[in-house]
Amino acid sequence: MSVITASGVIDDKGVLWPATSVGKFCSPAEGQSTLWDCITTACAKYTGQKCVGERAVVLKQEVAGFDKFIMGPYSFITYAEYYGRINNLGSGLAKLSELSKGSTVIIYAETQKLWMLSAFAAWRQGYVVGTIYATLGADGAEFGINQSGAKMVFADGKLLKVLASIASKLTQCKRVMVFKAEDMDGPAVAQLKEAGIEVTTLAEIEESGANAPQVEPTPSSPEETAVLMYTSGTTGNPKGVLISHANIASLVAATLLPTGALGGYIKAGYKYLAYLPLAHIMELAVEAALFSAGFVIGYGSPGTLTPSSIKMLQPNEAASKEVKKKVLAQLGDAAALQPDIFVAAPAVLDKILIGVRKIFGEKKGLIKMAIEGGLRRGKVIYDKGGKGTSGFLSKIVFKKVQARLGGKVKIMVTGSAPLSAEVQKFVQTVFNCPVRQGYGLTETCAGTCITLARDNSTMTVGPPQECACIRLRDWEEGNYRNSDVDNKEIGMRRGEVLIGGPMVCQGYLENPAMPDEELSAKNRDDFVTIDGVRYFCTGDIGQFTLMGNLQIIDRKKDLVKLQMGEYVALSKVENALKASKFTILPMCFAKSTMSYCIALVCPNEGEMRKIDGAPSEATFVELCKNEAVIKAITADMQACCKSAKLQTFETPTKIVLIDDLWTPENDMLTAVQKLKRKPIEAKHKDQIEAVYV
Repeated sequence: MSVITASGVIDDKGVLWPATSVGKFCSPAEGQSTLWDCITTACAKYTGQKCVGERAVVLKQEVAGFDKFIMGPYSFITYAEYYGRINNLGSGLAKLSELSKGSTVIIYAETQKLWMLSAFAAWRQGYVVGTIYATLGADGAEFGINQSGAKMVFADGKLLKVLASIASKLTQCKRVMVFKAEDMDGPAVAQLKEAGIEVTTLAEIEESGANAPQVEPTPSSPEETAVLMYTSGTTGNPKGVLISHANIASLVAATLLPTGALGGYIKAGYKYLAYLPLAHIMELAVEAALFSAGFVIGYGSPGTLTPSSIKMLQPNEAASKEVKKKVLAQLGDAAALQPDIFVAAPAVLDKILIGVRKIFGEKKGLIKMAIEGGLRRGKVIYDKGGKGTSGFLSKIVFKKVQARLGGKVKIMVTGSAPLSAEVQKFVQTVFNCPVRQGYGLTETCAGTCITLARDNSTMTVGPPQECACIRLRDWEEGNYRNSDVDNKEIGMRRGEVLIGGPMVCQGYLENPAMPDEELSAKNRDDFVTIDGVRYFCTGDIGQFTLMGNLQIIDRKKDLVKLQMGEYVALSKVENALKASKFTILPMCFAKSTMSYCIALVCPNEGEMRKIDGAPSEATFVELCKNEAVIKAITADMQACCKSAKLQTFETPTKIVLIDDLWTPENDMLTAVQKLKRKPIEAKHKDQIEAVYV
């Protein structure tokens, strides 16, 4: 018997479906079954409307060895102009002797306007677009380029030196196409040429394609591979995920449905800020969907998102009064674009929360009282299913904060990692818009689930979209079973999350010349067909809530067996630790030879300085070693674990405070902000050994 809930429907076989589509999947709109179809249809429909834009650098200044910028306003081209450039570049690519239909071309670049333009041009000719994270490094780039058999690489100037360092090891790459002509000067280009690799600019190929005769499009069929996406992984070589045009087209169709989670927020002419890595499926799939809907896409970067972002020149760094005046007047990407939809990794919202709290902390008197009252009322409103806050003065203050993201954001969606309840409630209150979690993997084209806009549930990822269904598979080792629904203390189905539907990828690329038994095993074991539906076995552990949402509660590979036989789910502990006001990033660590676990925590400096006994003149490094500070933070985090109903053996006994924030740049996080446990463990080996005894 099916169970009908507020968000989804659980059928008589225990499979979770969206309430709007039980037992069947949506199909792509007519004429939009490939990515090439999606852009051609959009460009024909929205011809004269704004399409894509970027900001020019007004001033670049080196500060402490790093380039910092003053950015100008956005400049846009129309859908018709964008389509013209795609056609010219696609025609130019087709004139290159080393490429033919089915060839793989790698895009190795940070997110920018030319990234998707190059991808659409490649899809015009039926090429496979291979993607490699900009943060993956020389070894990852070498592996991906060689394993894929790519003949050509698109690259931006920043990554040319990485390609140059591996040029002699690239077995089949014949050409590097540089995005911008100004990046052709320098030793990296000379090194590539010395290795026998031709280096040309994108503008040259685009001009060649525009010249007669222009080569006609030769696009792929829906079943053929559109994207070969290399996932960064936390250990070992990256895996190349084979994603077909039909996979992404089905996700696009579901995202654009009026009945979907984002149905009321998808309108032609709305703006979207593109700054997340396009080499990750979440950003690529979002942009594909929003192009199809006639959105205006403005490209930015995490380093220029707000005026206080790391790549923005600050007033105290300005060299003159004139420069300082420009610095004070400049806007971050979000304020300059004024997006209607804002998509973020939770780590981005964490940083926004810290920045907003810092602004609030500087207020005094009546303003401070208004802020505190507004936040309290906001939580009450949230718990009743609403958004924002009440109170005239607090609304005025919050509007000024909302302006940091442009002031027009209508919904925020997060993905790639869990979003804490505290951050969700705070951001929804301050920014006066729904904040919703999504869930998916590279293997399922990212947007498998999104919490419905009307649902204020926290720590859940919602029901599946209409291109997916969710099945839970019993995991006996972890004591997660579908039969837990009959356990009065649990009352929910639990198990490993299996995602089924037309957006499940084709599998992982295997190159016979580079055999990998582990990869072969994953292709064999990670994909199963049940009742005619192809499923991907995620390794995540989930449960179906009473609202009909999927909730991720654990991860199979994060399970550590302690000395006395108890199992500790590391991600479960980390989710509890995120509730602490002292936490920016936590990592639980455990050994099977020990009877307890510990936690490594990148702490919130502002909150640390408020601790009784914290020396006011201490540096951040000194605070992280201060006994009174460590004791207070340990107690707070243990209280959070108790509130989350963790067992004693799951609660970290000791805390190590880390004075160097983990980031993708220092190789402690993946490009999508997931912990790289082994590198973190290696870096902090001495600190771990000092306390874990």
